[in-house]
Amino acid sequence: MGLIFALIVIGILTYILSRQNKSETIIQNNNSVLYKVLTITTIGLAIVQAPLFYYYTYGLFALFVVIPYLIISLILTGIILTPLIKRKKVSSFHKYGSISAVLGGAISLIFGSELIENIDWELRLKQRNMIVEKALNVKINDTKLKMNSFPPISNGGNEVFINYNPTGSITVTFYIDRGFIDHYSAFIYTTDTSRIKEFEARTKSEWNRTNKKMDENWYRISE
Repeated sequence: MGLIFALIVIGILTYILSRQNKSETIIQNNNSVLYKVLTITTIGLAIVQAPLFYYYTYGLFALFVVIPYLIISLILTGIILTPLIKRKKVSSFHKYGSISAVLGGAISLIFGSELIENIDWELRLKQRNMIVEKALNVKINDTKLKMNSFPPISNGGNEVFINYNPTGSITVTFYIDRGFIDHYSAFIYTTDTSRIKEFEARTKSEWNRTNKKMDENWYRISE
């Protein structure tokens, strides 16, 4: 769906730009420093898109980041694609740069969040286990632990939520997406038998694609 939307907008922008006489100056000077800067900028936006959306967008706040970001990216993409659509003679840098920007942006938009999530889990499990170990050995009075990690270890505020059960069990939540209203997704460590039973059931249900057992006592849960 994201790819279809991106292609439609790119097509519209490209058509409009190709019909405007003002764009001829840009097209005729596509090898200029300015045009190279636009191409590099578009590639850069495609590269940072996935981590930016994954770590720093959540709830309603996401609308104020994602929408302007996509609009700017699509406008720049339309500009650098116009010479190719009109079959103008362009440099190899512009040609391959434009293709890289479009493919990179589309792949990032569709698969980026899932890819970054998997990488983040694999590379930062040790760090998360250290936080869990701290919570197990030293009872933290507050229900949440404010972190200073970069990028966030728990998205949507960099806050790790800790719940101590009267029975002695513990649940530690690292958010992937704080969501909106009652929706969320998170990496959760728990020794609470009732929650383990619930989470295990989820991993075997029709929601098993978004609810998984990641490691001993570790689950990826989405609601």
